Formats: sequence, C-alpha cells, structure tokens
Amino acid sequence: MRWLPLLALFAATAASAHEIRLDVSGSSATVITLHYADGQPFAFEAYELYPAGSETPGQVGRTDGRGRIALLADAAGEWRLKAWSDDGHGVDRKLTALAGDPATATAPAAETPRAALWLGGLGTIFGLFGLLQLYLGRKKR
Repeated sequence: MRWLPLLALFAATAASAHEIRLDVSGSSATVITLHYADGQPFAFEAYELYPAGSETPGQVGRTDGRGRIALLADAAGEWRLKAWSDDGHGVDRKLTALAGDPATATAPAAETPRAALWLGGLGTIFGLFGLLQLYLGRKKR
C-alpha cells in the first residue's frame, strides 16, 4: 500500500506529456478559394504555399469542404501556390498575400496556471486516499 501514492504521482506526471494547448486569436488572413471549371469546390485536396524565393513550403495542408485555404502571412508579399488532386487536376500560380494585422488580434482565453492544476489533482488523489483509509480503518474495528 505504500507504493500507491508514488504510483499516483507517476501517473500524473505521465499524463502531462499528452497535453495539447490551444490558442485562438483573430487576425486578417488571405483566403484563397479554389474550384473546378464547372464551379464545384476543389474540396479536401492537397496544397503547398511557398514564400517568395523559398524552396521550402511555408504552409502545407488540404483545402476545406468549400475549397478554401487560409493564409496568415507575416508580411504582405508574393507566394507560390501549388495545389493538386489525385485525378490530375491542379494549379501552380503566384499570388500576393495580405499581411496579418496584429492590432485586430484577440488575446487567448486565460488558462488555469499549471501549478493550480497540479495542486488540485494531488489534493484530489490524497483526499480520496484518506477517505479510503478511513473506510478501511472502520472495517477493521
């Protein structure tokens, strides 16, 4: 029974390795919409965006269900778009991106400090362990 608190502490440490943090902010983006000649959206197809003069893509992904790509550029300038589908359709074009406007960005929602989460979790574990000990202690009498 003495190893139980140590095991609980180890489990809490391992759980933090799987944490994903999320920040949401608003800013101006360049929205690129792709569609086939018949008007159907170029939906869920692969693309790469290259900043001017770079051989490494600055953004890769898939278009959304409406054939849109959102590009949040650090500065206004030229980008090269390569988009393709498995059936051979595609585009390779240069475009001018708008710069993101930091003045319109919103601050991310306040998060609970990590120390408070740790203390709350440890308090819960030790509280439950104490209740278990009280319950087992009454049974022995």
